[in-house]
Amino acid sequence: MFLLYALTVLGGVALIGPYRAAGVRAFEDPTALSNVALIVAEVLVATLLLLLAFRSDRAEGVVRLVVLGAVAVLVQSPVGVLLPASVPAPGLVGPAVGAAVAGVLWVYPEWYVIDAAAVGFGAAAVGLFGVSLSPLPVVALLVVMAVYDVYSVYVSEHMQSLGGGVVGLKLPMVFVVPVDREFSLLAVDDLADLSEGAMLLGVGDAVFPGMLAASALAFLDAPAVVAGLSLPVLGALAGAAVGFVALEVLLFAVRRTHAGLPALNGGVLAGYLAGSLAAGVPLVEALGLAPYL
Repeated sequence: MFLLYALTVLGGVALIGPYRAAGVRAFEDPTALSNVALIVAEVLVATLLLLLAFRSDRAEGVVRLVVLGAVAVLVQSPVGVLLPASVPAPGLVGPAVGAAVAGVLWVYPEWYVIDAAAVGFGAAAVGLFGVSLSPLPVVALLVVMAVYDVYSVYVSEHMQSLGGGVVGLKLPMVFVVPVDREFSLLAVDDLADLSEGAMLLGVGDAVFPGMLAASALAFLDAPAVVAGLSLPVLGALAGAAVGFVALEVLLFAVRRTHAGLPALNGGVLAGYLAGSLAAGVPLVEALGLAPYL
């Protein structure tokens, strides 16, 4: 599980350079806190629509089509920026790759296909949001989403229903790691069928913490120390790893569904701030609060 998590986060961080060079950006003003409100609203609306759709057998095909279409669109963005200039018809390669990924997911959604696609589009999301949001909006988003994760898992418990629908429709919105050699996702219809056969982690549990490391690379002025990465970026990556370990300890200590973002977002934020201090970056600057003080 950690390998999938790490590949998603590191893949997104690696895309920051190509995205910046290509001028890719999702928001006009990366410092605006209104971007956070927009993202949270989109998450809530998408969650509501998915929960409603999962109650109708007739809507299942539409849901799969829409989600896989979104995956195809997101996957093609890194393909476009990573292609060498010598490739003929570069504008067609990205859409072709995206369509191929969606096609394979539609026809054969086995767990390793789901995982490969989830890493690809998760890394694309980490890079896209990291290059589009400065650290302050990202930190605000991490706090809001951690609180929402706690509410959705422990209070309303609708995250379990969402996970069941995602698993039932074989959507690449979760990482699936088998613990049984005979496990096949093709034979699973809902969470109850998973039993002890596999472990799950939402792709968002990698995307949200990964955004802070990516944003630090894109926006924070700090000297590089290793592989072109500054101490704040390295601290965020280390914190993301520590947060993952903390989540795994919790999962093994208390066997039930847990909210992952409090540990993961808390770890990456603590690591980022520690790395910033080690690099001599004031916390006010690291958090993007200087313009407001």
